[in-house]
Amino acid sequence: MAAVEVTVLYDSLCPVCRREVDLLKRFDRGGRLGLVDIASPDFRAEAFNLTMAQCVGSLHAIDAKGNVLRGMDTIRAMYRAAGLGWAMSWTAVWPFRPLADIGYRIFARIRPHFSGFKPQCDSDGRCQIPPSKSPPAE
Repeated sequence: MAAVEVTVLYDSLCPVCRREVDLLKRFDRGGRLGLVDIASPDFRAEAFNLTMAQCVGSLHAIDAKGNVLRGMDTIRAMYRAAGLGWAMSWTAVWPFRPLADIGYRIFARIRPHFSGFKPQCDSDGRCQIPPSKSPPAE
């Protein structure tokens, strides 16, 4: 099995996010895609030098070199790791890159409404997952 190429911090309570992650898991035959569920009660954003508010606000990943990726850069990296880089490669070139980036930012802004996952965050950026929401059993 290959080393993990990118570790994605995703929200399993978001139906769109979960569907995309499930698809990529099926194609990731080499184990190059690491997945961490931010809706898990055990998740700690600080372990990735992020806040929970950042994790909820945008898709993040950590590449093999320890670089933090955000938004569409994460999506492109996770598709590459799963062997489907060609499917998102067009989002990295002009004139599509700025459009894809804007489209992702719009989706990221409305995404929490799909999942109902709205952590309670204080002014220091520390967040707590409401006890009534738990990720689906796998």
